[in-house]
Amino acid sequence: ASCEHFRMTFASGFAETVGVSGRCRVELPEWVMPRPMLWLLAYLYKGFDPKEAQLAAFADATGGAHSSASGAPRTARMWKLRQHAARFKDEHAGEDLCCLLRLAEFYNLDHLKQWAEQQLASLMGPENLVALSTHAYFCNARQLLQFCVYHLQQRYAELVGVQEWEDLEPAIQQLVLTGI
Repeated sequence: ASCEHFRMTFASGFAETVGVSGRCRVELPEWVMPRPMLWLLAYLYKGFDPKEAQLAAFADATGGAHSSASGAPRTARMWKLRQHAARFKDEHAGEDLCCLLRLAEFYNLDHLKQWAEQQLASLMGPENLVALSTHAYFCNARQLLQFCVYHLQQRYAELVGVQEWEDLEPAIQQLVLTGI
């Protein structure tokens, strides 16, 4: 199985695997958004093509996929440990990819994680560089983090003394100053 977590969830034979109704309940962390989770499941169960999985997941998603029951944006939870959320030209695509990257890390899906890193790198710009580097750092996304650190090094003269730089995770600052 490509995802050990789901293999164990559905094939372990324990009582927790199948409930009374024959359905399995999967508890998700509160930062998980519906569309990226559907994307991940479509990826796992429809042949490992991230683009086709995205189309399948988004076709099944409802219009309220980015809101919680309270009506507050779900992305606020995702970024609550960070003061500067990433800003993307296509806000939903960036947020969905950030959540998908985090899900791929959470479920140890290296092949999907690497693909999500490449997609996020293509969306990187000056307006989201610091936030994206922080997200990459906390998702253990080495390839994306290296890409961000390179661009942070290129923009260091513009960043030093700016609040975003001051708020940046010290470990990332160290990588920028010493290289990876």
